[in-house]
Amino acid sequence: MAALLCCMLAGCSGRQIYDAAAGWRRNECDRIVDAAERSRCLETADLDYDRYRHQRDGGGPER
Repeated sequence: MAALLCCMLAGCSGRQIYDAAAGWRRNECDRIVDAAERSRCLETADLDYDRYRHQRDGGGPER
């Protein structure tokens, strides 16, 4: 969380912040006990930034 705050204060781009949080997202997924749910979480956590932006901007999931 501190790294994320530092990036924001230093003027990092959205991509840099997204990439910096990748490890945190994976760690949160690792806490999930159910294997299927954990797998879905990891798929989302490892989502490429460009695909993330496409989905976030309303483009839906890319295939």
